[in-house]
Amino acid sequence: MSISADIPGIAFATSSHSGAFPTAPTAVRFGSLQISGRRAGRADYTLTLAVGDAILRDTVRTHGPADAVTTLLYRAGIRLEIHEFHQRTTAAGVVTDLRAQQDRRTEWATGIGADAAESTARALVAAANLTA
Repeated sequence: MSISADIPGIAFATSSHSGAFPTAPTAVRFGSLQISGRRAGRADYTLTLAVGDAILRDTVRTHGPADAVTTLLYRAGIRLEIHEFHQRTTAAGVVTDLRAQQDRRTEWATGIGADAAESTARALVAAANLTA
């Protein structure tokens, strides 16, 4: 079953995953992403996600938004691997297309955001849902 999102190009899918600790959520939704403390090629990425019924908010010091989002997804029990990554600027904003894998399922996902970091975060959230 798919749930339509309020963001064009992003679809959420339900999950029947039954792995070990912890169980994969039925839906992941993007909340917000703030970047601060940039220095030496790293920054603090504070990300808020809704995972199932839980709201997760965490800060990760890392090199980029893809690493920050995949780290928080991993902490939520979602093991997502990026295989391909493409990004472009359009009239609608920055568009990120990526091909990602979770367990044995691989899907293309798209995210649109005001900047590259938000677009990347939205694409990874879409990928987490599509590969669940």
